[in-house]
Amino acid sequence: MFYNIRTMPREINPDSPIPLYHQIAEAIRARIETGELLAGAALEPLREAAQTWGVNLHTVRHAYTALARQGLVESHGPRGTRVAAGIGQGGAASRPNAAGLIDRVIREAQELHGLNARQLSREIALHAEASASHPDVVYVVECNGSQCKAHAREIEARFDVDAREWSLERDEEPPPGRIVATYFHYNDIRRLWPHRLREVQFVTIHPDPRILDRLPAGVNRVLVCERDSTTAETVAADLSLLLHPAGYRVEAVVSADPVALLAREGRDAAVLAAPRVWSTLDETARSHSRVMAADYVIDGADLERVGRELRWYKLAATART
Repeated sequence: MFYNIRTMPREINPDSPIPLYHQIAEAIRARIETGELLAGAALEPLREAAQTWGVNLHTVRHAYTALARQGLVESHGPRGTRVAAGIGQGGAASRPNAAGLIDRVIREAQELHGLNARQLSREIALHAEASASHPDVVYVVECNGSQCKAHAREIEARFDVDAREWSLERDEEPPPGRIVATYFHYNDIRRLWPHRLREVQFVTIHPDPRILDRLPAGVNRVLVCERDSTTAETVAADLSLLLHPAGYRVEAVVSADPVALLAREGRDAAVLAAPRVWSTLDETARSHSRVMAADYVIDGADLERVGRELRWYKLAATART
């Protein structure tokens, strides 16, 4: 049974200088501390909670992440986000070693830094607030804006980071900070920004398997459109790994006009526009029933590796829905 926020009075103030996510997290934390929410109580799924509070998904996700960082809630996969095990009235974990840990931290803070318990508590609160308010920034590099945006959303759906798009179409390099790019553009980055290579995490990408679900009935040939033959062949080879086992014939075509291309082909053909071509198409072309984007996604194992190496905080499974 979900903890239904609709049953309580609205407690956030959009006009307040306090961030909305923090207001939501504090409202839920207060109910944990008073015992209104006990260990194991389920919070609302992300989308339902966003409707309840009248905010966007990211705001609620940020609130749940802040609570998880405080150890107050945990993700339980399909069972959703729940109040952490061992949390009792007062919001304190009943684990037997918690008191000893706290005593050691207070003692070290006093001996090494001259901080008493109250000063230490204030410093911890300020640090936690700063961490939650300013997630890590990473610049996502790809050859065009739409592909950058898609990969940035993939990263933000899994980790509490601020993923910003940085297309190779720009003249300047990304600001100082971490960069995530695909191996496909390794040579481009080495040529353009050789001094930034140490800051780059390279990942593998592959065609989105959901492409198979979007191909219309009656199609058995897939034409892969790109602006140059080399890239067209490369993208077609990638897609062949997905489409050939399903019985489709894949052909590389140099073209930036998939609608005109289809006018010359039979009804058994569909076009998958490579990312660079798709980003230039107008709405008429994009809405054509046999024209689709050749979407790529980041390899899941690679993305997990990057998250571990950069020590990104992983979002709860329910926060990604």
